[in-house]
Amino acid sequence: MTIDGPAPGELRYEPTSSATAIDGAVKFVCVGGQALDGQSGWLAVPGDWTCGPGALVRGFRTIGQPLDAWSAALPKDSGISESIDVTSGGQWRWTYRAKSPFAGSVTTRIIVHPTTGRIASATRLDGAGTTDYTFDYEAGFPTIAPP
Repeated sequence: MTIDGPAPGELRYEPTSSATAIDGAVKFVCVGGQALDGQSGWLAVPGDWTCGPGALVRGFRTIGQPLDAWSAALPKDSGISESIDVTSGGQWRWTYRAKSPFAGSVTTRIIVHPTTGRIASATRLDGAGTTDYTFDYEAGFPTIAPP
């Protein structure tokens, strides 16, 4: 997934692992419930972590944006509301609204293709600006593994 906005980058997901890459260089990995921060010399981040697509879902549902790793200890938004409707093109639109302790009011919209379940597009609007998320289900990258 490509992130285009105030904090650009790339999130990579495999069935049980995930990673963040900035300018093509992996900076953070989550594998087997363990998060490793490459910006700190590949030190383990304490706690229990959800990796892979589970982190993607938990991130969207607790802070309105995708995450490479999720933990119950992470700060969450307040006043979360979610709604689902069908677009004029027959796709599903999930809308998330909340108050972020860091970015003020948040609105995230995800468009999902109903037959494949794949995310067609996603956008977040908050106090920092607009972020667009582009998903490429065919992109190749090295296997995500601890360094």
